[in-house]
Amino acid sequence: MPPTNARDLMTDSPAVCTPETSSQDAARMMQDNDCGSLPVVESRNSMKLAGMVTDRDLALRVLGRGLDANTPVREAMTKNIASVKLEDSLRDIERVMTGQQVRRVPVVDGQDRVVGIVAQADLARELGTSQEVGRVVEKISQP
Repeated sequence: MPPTNARDLMTDSPAVCTPETSSQDAARMMQDNDCGSLPVVESRNSMKLAGMVTDRDLALRVLGRGLDANTPVREAMTKNIASVKLEDSLRDIERVMTGQQVRRVPVVDGQDRVVGIVAQADLARELGTSQEVGRVVEKISQP
């Protein structure tokens, strides 16, 4: 049965960091988990979504500004990011990705706790035709 919602499509229990995590530790987590972004949660106990940090954020907002590796993630992260709920459809996920022009979207439960992440590649595998995939990738990648 093909995936019909975020719960079916997501990678569950993604690596996360907190606003206090050092930039170096966040980069190391990305390396260890072979990913380019991490959901930022208020705390590991609450798992409430606070933002996202990407490898590009670390490069531009930390290294590019001459800050050191101990700079907390809160200095580089993007706040007020869009997320999807477990039951959101593939089209809902597509709308968030294209509307926000992001390649990864955190999945949250009813209490806004991070429970998964959906990547552009996950969505592309499920959309079907290469024409449809191309349309979504183009919308996400518009300048």
